Amino acid sequence: MEPTNETELPSTDSASLDRLKRFGGGKLLNEMISLFLSAAPERVDAARSGLAANDVSAVENAMHSLKSSSAQLGALRMQRICEEGEAIARAGSLEGIAALVANLDDELPRVRTWLENARKPESA
Repeated sequence: MEPTNETELPSTDSASLDRLKRFGGGKLLNEMISLFLSAAPERVDAARSGLAANDVSAVENAMHSLKSSSAQLGALRMQRICEEGEAIARAGSLEGIAALVANLDDELPRVRTWLENARKPESA
């Protein structure tokens, strides 16, 4: 599999948020965003702690959880970072995980801003 040029891929997908809103309305979307914004930093910290403890299972679990919720909300770059980290940990390695956690630290504030803007109340 050839490496993908990150600049060619979108970092977020507003259509994911639109689908959630159509499915469950603004209330569901806002609740899911709130849950994500609360849990995402914890998942990044869990990956960091797993790395510090040399615990590939903890890293894999944290990356998997964050990957899934990122995908559901359309945080595509975050999803891809987590997907890579999960695959590395699943293979029993932690090589490169520190850089991926650093990438998540960089990506999380951008995703937070994007999602906070998405959940602002609509004008009636």
